[in-house]
Amino acid sequence: MFVIRILPLLLLIVLGIQSFAQLREIKPDKKFPTSFAIIVDEMTYSNCESSILKYKESVEQDGISTYVLVDSWAKPDEIKAEIIRLYNQKPPLEGVVFIGDVPIPMLRNGQHFTSAFKLDEDKYPWFRSSVPSDRFYEDFDLKFEYLGQDSIHRLSHYYSFLPESPQRIEKEIYSARIKPSGTGINKYDEISKYLNRITEQKKQKNYLNNALVYLGHGYLSNSLTAWADEKISLREQFPQLFQAEGRMKNLFHSMNDEMKEIILTELQNEDLDMALFHAHGDTDMQLILAYPIAQNVNENIEAIKLYLRSKLRTAQKRKQSLEETKKYFIKEFDVPESWFDGTFEDSLVVADSILAYKLDIYLDDIRKIKPQAKFIMFDECFNGSFHLDEYVAGEYVFGKGNVVASEANSVNVLQDKWADELLGLLNLGVRIGIRHKELNTLESHLIGDPTFRYSVNFQMDLNEKIILHSNNVELWRSLLKNDNAEVRSIAVRYMFKNLKSKFENELTEIYLNDVSYNVRMNALKCLAELNNAAFHEVLKKSINDPFELIRRKTAEWMGEIGLKEYLPYLVEQIIVDESPRVTFNGKSSLTFISSSLAKEESKKYVNELPEIASKDGLIKELCSSFERSDEWLYKEIIPNIISDTLKLKSKLQEVRTFRNYKFVDAIPFLLDQLINNNNPDSLRSYIAEALGWFTFYYDKGKIIDSLNEILESAVLSNQLRKEVLRTKNRLVTGSNDVMLP
Repeated sequence: MFVIRILPLLLLIVLGIQSFAQLREIKPDKKFPTSFAIIVDEMTYSNCESSILKYKESVEQDGISTYVLVDSWAKPDEIKAEIIRLYNQKPPLEGVVFIGDVPIPMLRNGQHFTSAFKLDEDKYPWFRSSVPSDRFYEDFDLKFEYLGQDSIHRLSHYYSFLPESPQRIEKEIYSARIKPSGTGINKYDEISKYLNRITEQKKQKNYLNNALVYLGHGYLSNSLTAWADEKISLREQFPQLFQAEGRMKNLFHSMNDEMKEIILTELQNEDLDMALFHAHGDTDMQLILAYPIAQNVNENIEAIKLYLRSKLRTAQKRKQSLEETKKYFIKEFDVPESWFDGTFEDSLVVADSILAYKLDIYLDDIRKIKPQAKFIMFDECFNGSFHLDEYVAGEYVFGKGNVVASEANSVNVLQDKWADELLGLLNLGVRIGIRHKELNTLESHLIGDPTFRYSVNFQMDLNEKIILHSNNVELWRSLLKNDNAEVRSIAVRYMFKNLKSKFENELTEIYLNDVSYNVRMNALKCLAELNNAAFHEVLKKSINDPFELIRRKTAEWMGEIGLKEYLPYLVEQIIVDESPRVTFNGKSSLTFISSSLAKEESKKYVNELPEIASKDGLIKELCSSFERSDEWLYKEIIPNIISDTLKLKSKLQEVRTFRNYKFVDAIPFLLDQLINNNNPDSLRSYIAEALGWFTFYYDKGKIIDSLNEILESAVLSNQLRKEVLRTKNRLVTGSNDVMLP
C-alpha cells in the first residue's frame, strides 16, 4: 500500500525535474537599473533564435537588462513562478513579452474586473465566456483556482478567481504578446520578420509629430461635445502636435461617406507616428461607418428597403419563417410587401454587400496596406483577441507597415471609458509598457514590443522614477508643481498610491484649482477610490466641469452613490447639458436614486424655467421616462424574481439586470431574497453577485453587515458561501477601476 502511494509522488518529482531541466535562461549581457524578460516557447526559439537575440540586444541598448527564458511551457503557473523569481532578483523586473506559443490564461468569475464583458458563464462555452488575460502574469497577488486546459485550443488554460483574491487589479509588471495573426502563415517567419524590423526601427529617432484620431459611428452616442473635448485633452498631452510642424488629424465618422478609404489612406502616411481609434469593433473588423444618411424622400425609402432586405436575409440564416418575418415588419412599420422585392436576387445581394463592405475595415483590407503609425490604440471591442488565430491588432502589428505596438482588447469594452488615460506619458519618453501598467482592466493588452518609446527632448527619465522610485513621496510631491500637466497627473497618482486618505485635502484642492483637464480627472479618480464625504461633496462642483468626460463620470457616480441630495444637480444637468452622454448618464442615475422623487424634482425645475413653448412637453417626456423605469422595477423585475410560475433560468436573467441598473430601492429586496432559504442556491448566488456591483453606494456598510451575518450561517452551501464572500470583498475594496461601472 505504501509503494502504491509513493510511486505517483516519485513520478511527479521526476517530471518536475525534467520540466525544470528543460528551462533555458539566457542572462543579460549588461547590467542596468531594471530588467526585462523575453519568454518564448522552445519551438519558436529554435526557429527564430537569431531574431530573438537581436531583439534582446535592442532592448539592452535602451538601458534594460534583458533575460530570455525558453521552455516547452505546460501551464501558466510555471511561467508566473519564473516571472516572480526574476522580479525578486536584482535588478528588478519591470516587464515581460510573450513570444510565440506561450500559454494563455482564460479567466472566469471575474467579470467585475472588466469594463463591459457580461456574458453568462453558465450558458456559453468556456472558450467564449472566459476572458483571455495576462493580468494573471502581471498581478502577483491575484488568486486563482486552476480549472484545466482547453481540449481544442491547447494554449488556453482556464482559471477561476478565488473569492478571497484581492478584488482590485494592481500590476507589479507590464507585459505584451508577440503572436502573429493569420491562418496558413509561417508564424515563425512572421515573428522573425517583425523582430528584425523593429530592431532596426528602434535604432532610429522616432519622434511623435503626427497623429490620427478617429471617432466611429455610434461611439459615445455620436456626441460632438465628447469628440471636441477629447481634442482639448489631447492638446494638453501632446502640445507639439498643435504647433507649426505638428499635426493631429481628428476625423468624425459623419464627415464623409468614403471615410473607410480616407482612413486607409491616412494610415499609410509616412509621417504618421500614432493612431487612436474610438469605435465599435469585432475580432475581424473595425466598425467605421453607418449607412449613409438619406437626404430626400427617395433615399429614405431606399434606406428602409435595404433595412427590410437585411432583416429577411438574417431570418433565412437563422432558419426562421420568411413569411412571418415579412408580416411582422409590414405590421410594425406599415410598409408595402413590395419593399421586400429582390431580397434574394443576385444583383441586389451583390449591391447590398458592396455597400456594407464600404462601411467597415476588414482583415483583408489591413493586409493590403502599409500602416505607418508606430503605436495604435484600438479603443474597440475584440480587436485584441490574441487567443484566436486571426485578430485585428495582430494584422496591423505584424503586417507590411511599420507598426511597433498596439493597445487592444481581448473581449468587448465599454465605450464610456477614459481611453486616453495617461496617454501623454508616451510624449515624455515613457515606454508603452510602463504607461500600460497603470491600466487595470482585465481585457486591455499590448500587442508587440512593450519596451518601445518615442524619442523626446524631455530631460526627465520618468521610466526610472515610476519603476524604481514609486514610493518616494518627496519626489512626487515636488512634481506636483511641474509645468507639464502629464507630469502633474502621474505625480497625483503616485502621491495617492502612497498616502491614500492622507492625501484627501490636497486632492480636493488640486481638483478645484488645476487648469488641466487631465490633472483634474486624475485627482477626481483618486477621490473616487476613497469614496468618502469629501468625494461626495466635490461631485456637486464637478457636475459642471468644463471637461465633458468629468461631467459624464460625475453624473454616473452620483447615481451609483445614491444620495437624494444629488437629484436637483442631475435634473438640471439632463436639461441643460450639451452632451448626450452626460444626459444619458444623468437620466440613468436619477432612476437609480428614485424615479418618483426625480419626477417631482423635474417638474419643479422645469416650472421655474423662463416661459418656453415646450415646457409642458418637456415635463411630460421626463415624467414618462421615470414612470417607465418605476414600472420596470416594481412591475416586471421584482415580481419576476419572486414569481411562482417563472422558470429559474428567467429569474436568473432578471437578477443580472442589477449589474448595470443599480436601483437603490432594490437593495432591501435583494438582501431579503438572499437570506431566504426557500430560494434555490443558484438564485441566491446570482443575487449575491448582483449586490457586488453596488460598490459606490453611500450606505454599503449595511450591505456588508448583512453579508457578514449570512456568512456566519452554518447552512450555506459551499458555492453560495464563495459568492457571498466574493461580494463582501468587492464591496470592502470598492470598484476595480472607479472610472468604469
